[in-house]
Amino acid sequence: MIKKLSILALTILLFSCSDDDDGIKVNFDDFEAIPEEYPFSDINPETPISYFEYIQTMPDYEDPDDPNSIIYRNTILFSFGETCSDVDCKTAFNELQAEEGFNYGCLPGYCFSYIKYQRQEDNFLVTSKEDVLNFLGEISTPGEALLVARANGYYWAVDDKNNGAYKQVEDGFELIVRQTVKFCEPVQTDRFYIKISADGTISILKQEVAEVLENACV
Repeated sequence: MIKKLSILALTILLFSCSDDDDGIKVNFDDFEAIPEEYPFSDINPETPISYFEYIQTMPDYEDPDDPNSIIYRNTILFSFGETCSDVDCKTAFNELQAEEGFNYGCLPGYCFSYIKYQRQEDNFLVTSKEDVLNFLGEISTPGEALLVARANGYYWAVDDKNNGAYKQVEDGFELIVRQTVKFCEPVQTDRFYIKISADGTISILKQEVAEVLENACV
């Protein structure tokens, strides 16, 4: 009888450990907290640039009878560098507008993100996840890894390792981030442990439910 109880207890323990292993377990001493919402100051594109903007835009359809009448309401969430000093060059850069992008959101409304940058006096847009990888080249800094994560819909909490952390590994970076995976009944946000390789490939190492809002939609 004692032997049978011991086997039963061991079986329960093994299943319990298995369930726990499905969650995210890391040594947070090895990770750094993400210090900013947009920590991109260390990005170092393969071809040097002089100015960079990370923009969130909301298309505003002013005239419902004219689908081509769109006003884009842009918010510069992060920038670094200096634009050209020539007035015409600066005006051309300021008027450059993306009509599509990545990281769509702002439910129940509609917005997307894109990058606008300048190389000497030439202006460029980055409007897709693939564009982000082409723009960055090899992922070699924490900011570049986090930009790739942001472009793929991940986000993080600032100075909270449980919901926003990173560490550099031999061939890339490992991140603790979050992402909303269900948007209606329930709204569900998961916590992810991901790896971003030097070529920008994202691998999900672990995933767990972080928050669920029943009977809610966004």
